[in-house]
Amino acid sequence: MLRQDGARIAPKRRAVVDHRKRQFAASEWKEHTYPHRLNFYREPPTADITLEQFEQWAIDRLRVLAELEACSFRNKTPAETAAHMKPLMDKYLPLSASSSNSPSLALERKKDHYSHFILRLAFASTEDLRRRFARVESSLFRLRFQSDDARERGGFVKGLKLEWEAVGEEEKKEILPELVAAGQGRKATEMVDEGWFKVDWMKVPELVEGRRVFLKSGWAYVPGREQMSMVLAEFTAQLDKALEQTSRALPRLDED
Repeated sequence: MLRQDGARIAPKRRAVVDHRKRQFAASEWKEHTYPHRLNFYREPPTADITLEQFEQWAIDRLRVLAELEACSFRNKTPAETAAHMKPLMDKYLPLSASSSNSPSLALERKKDHYSHFILRLAFASTEDLRRRFARVESSLFRLRFQSDDARERGGFVKGLKLEWEAVGEEEKKEILPELVAAGQGRKATEMVDEGWFKVDWMKVPELVEGRRVFLKSGWAYVPGREQMSMVLAEFTAQLDKALEQTSRALPRLDED
């Protein structure tokens, strides 16, 4: 993110390295585009930012995450948390909808992208810090997902290309009694009309624990209304994996 030009010479290889040649391939520095308000943070940012932006963006995101964690400690309900966090998020970490045509939209999304990765580095060193970071980032993602425009949210989810499989009408009819039984009192007609997905049951532990899905042959049959839980579970799983990778890379980053 903070660009350094010129060749670096690895200390341990001074005796065998040709000092006239660059040791590493040139990095690709580019600006990211942000077609969606939401972000899974799959790709690290590579373009330049100032030291002031680096520091201030990290501080602003930390303020939001710290307050989210405090809401959890105070046992606030989801509705109370959303109401409490909205002014703070609007002030320190705003994210305008694509339909808003806000002149600051690109900068808001860039700040969100960079600040996430800055704090990911800061919180990757220990298991406890990684767990805390993943928990509050997942809470932040949930708040944003719930407040997102339905059309934008649908476009974002479609672009994720997650390992879901839509349940066809024939299969739905075959297992309709089981789906109704898992529907917590909903009518059969409602179950038929609703879209269903099937996914590896290990990817939706929250739904399995709450008995809100039907399990068969390793698949969890999830109603469309539970889409948020599926997306959130995938977000958390990918972030956990990314934090582990960052943790393993920290020693090399310290050497640089």
